Amino acid sequence: MITKENIKAGLKKIGLKKGDSVIVHSSLSSIGMVEGGAETVIKALQEVVSSEGLLMMPYPLGNATIAKIFSTSPGVLKSFHPTHSVAAWGKDAEKIIEDHIKSPTACGKNTPYGRLIDRNGRILLLGVDQDRNTILHTVEEYANLPYLSDYKVKYIDKKGRGREKVLKKYPGPHRNFIGVDRILKDADVMKIGTIGNAVVRLIKAKPMVKLLLKELRKNPALFLCDNPNCIDCVIQRGKISKINLKNERFTLSAVSDEISDNPEEIITALNEEGIKYLELRNIYGQPVLNHPDDICNNLNKMLTVKGMKISGIDPGITVSPEFERNEENINLLENCIIKAEIFDASYLVLHPSGRNNEWVEGKMVETLKFLSGIAEKRNIVCVLENTPGTYFGNSKECLEILKMVNSPCMRLAFNPAHFVLNGEKPFLDVSPSIRKWIYVFYVDDALFTGSFDLPGYGNAEIKELISIMRCRSFDGFLSLKPGLTKTLETFYKSVRALQRLLETM
Repeated sequence: MITKENIKAGLKKIGLKKGDSVIVHSSLSSIGMVEGGAETVIKALQEVVSSEGLLMMPYPLGNATIAKIFSTSPGVLKSFHPTHSVAAWGKDAEKIIEDHIKSPTACGKNTPYGRLIDRNGRILLLGVDQDRNTILHTVEEYANLPYLSDYKVKYIDKKGRGREKVLKKYPGPHRNFIGVDRILKDADVMKIGTIGNAVVRLIKAKPMVKLLLKELRKNPALFLCDNPNCIDCVIQRGKISKINLKNERFTLSAVSDEISDNPEEIITALNEEGIKYLELRNIYGQPVLNHPDDICNNLNKMLTVKGMKISGIDPGITVSPEFERNEENINLLENCIIKAEIFDASYLVLHPSGRNNEWVEGKMVETLKFLSGIAEKRNIVCVLENTPGTYFGNSKECLEILKMVNSPCMRLAFNPAHFVLNGEKPFLDVSPSIRKWIYVFYVDDALFTGSFDLPGYGNAEIKELISIMRCRSFDGFLSLKPGLTKTLETFYKSVRALQRLLETM
């Protein structure tokens, strides 16, 4: 049986003392058999900090027995707030809870949580972990993290009237606060002990806030988990990515059927990752060119509602030396341009083929000039993707053809993985002169052995290429096109890999 004196001794041993201001998160069952139950724990806390100190607890918080009983104890005051009320006892209790409802945020500067930090208060986790540490939400507010959002709440005021309030910078549904434990322990801002069976943590609030704000500047996703199946954290990471991408000159896009054949799944995945542009290739299992205009219009409406746009269209057209400038092919290209106009796309992807001399000696170059002329009239760019096994396969050939066509509407869809499959190092071996022709940069990685891999894990020198393109203020499209298995899981892994690359530049 654990007595009041046992609890007081444990609190003093861990560093709690007379005159301290402390917020307590607790679990009675974690302590074990306490003589007198929750009331004994409360009395022990009050006697240690004394009336010269301040004792606070969230009110109420789920099934926290100690906090519930504390909130109805003699001399305890409660802040009025619809989501994050606290109960307070001791010196300045009235001042600490004053006008909580008037604060624009739930846990910020002018709330009991922010005020506790300002008075060099402490946080006591009694048999619970960092997931119960409400002041970590205050840290999120102070850091102004991108995933915080407005939250509308309805409540009854003190006069019994129905009210509505929008809380700013409101915390999200899931966090990985448990990971904070090691950081606080290593920095010596947290002491750990035991009372009964309960592991007890006593944290200095202000040093904790200062330390974690520094860590969050380096990694805004510090409080989020890496589990790809945790939709809450995936969405919140997407919001961070969206903010980070605003600082880039390039526009991040993704190829549609590398994600899914289902437009709704594609839109959801892009939205979760903060990606607003999509390169259309196949939808519903068919090339976009095969679908009638009404289906394309409906898809465009779906995208528009979600604030998304089409970067370009890959209609699957192969341009070879045999590609005739006849009525059939002209109509094919016109149909592609009509599809592009439906979606307000910036570019069309064309796939070169063939290796004979007609590429250089006239026919193919003239065909490409003809296509670029049509594109220029319709205000769209045609991009040629470097393709292994064709005359447009190695970098010297690509550069030669682009110079010969010499049109602002005939540019390069630079695929570094394809250069690797062609035996070239895309950064070290490829002439820097080719970079001015790049309109689309495919984030696609491969090994010299012939297999594809996640961005940054192959031989395609993705990090070096993106870095040097940044130095050129590249303002085209960076498009995710992993050559791996076309699944949602692969897409999410590819996004994570790209984010890690960008974070280390």
